[in-house]
Amino acid sequence: MVVAGVHGDEMSGIRAVRRLRGADLDLQRGVAFVLANPAAIEAGERYLDSDLNRAFPGDPDGDREERIAARLCEVVDGRTSLSLHGTEAEPTPFALVHSAQEREFELASELPVPHVVDHWGVNEHTITTCGFTVEIELAADDSEDAADAAEYQARAFLERVDALPGDPPKADPDYFHMGEPVPKPDGESSEFHVENFERVPEGTVYATVDGEELTADEPFWPILMSDDGAEDIFGYRGHEIGESLVDVKATWIGENREPRESE
Repeated sequence: MVVAGVHGDEMSGIRAVRRLRGADLDLQRGVAFVLANPAAIEAGERYLDSDLNRAFPGDPDGDREERIAARLCEVVDGRTSLSLHGTEAEPTPFALVHSAQEREFELASELPVPHVVDHWGVNEHTITTCGFTVEIELAADDSEDAADAAEYQARAFLERVDALPGDPPKADPDYFHMGEPVPKPDGESSEFHVENFERVPEGTVYATVDGEELTADEPFWPILMSDDGAEDIFGYRGHEIGESLVDVKATWIGENREPRESE
């Protein structure tokens, strides 16, 4: 499965799925191309009743998005799935996985993304907790370039699972765990001064709010951090958990879920 439109305003993946539905693909096996929340897509809204990507595994008797989540979990079960998402925080594609599913790490490691992020313990009720699903975060904007990037990821995934002929592009990602959110103090204006996935040393000013400097009290790697986005957080503190899948399996997956010491 290739899924988009979990959030109705994340147009890059939506456009990619629509393209793939209309393309003359040389499919080697059955593939479902799914737009998850059509009413939210039509409205151009993230969701209508509740956030679908915080509603899994869903409730067949719940609100609109909870019912969709329950149905999607049924459909995803037993299938290998890619879910395309969009973010204002980070234009570089990266994969989100859940370490309860070791296979998600393995699949993500072979997709053309520079970073793989385990969100275990944070935002637990996303689609990655249903079945065998990897999320790809891309630029959210409604542009040809963003749609091209989303389609590129989807085609690489389909090659990886032998649904399309050919070999997926080579990948060599690094690996992170997404930890606690970074609060955004109230203020008229804010500015983010560091880059996602680049280590922020202790003592670094990572943001300002109304001119007041916010300083890192310990090293961290920013994930999904930006001036925009949520009103009350900048994003999340990350920790590097490996430079290869071998590292991750040896030191993180299973019972070893404490971030290694920051250098």
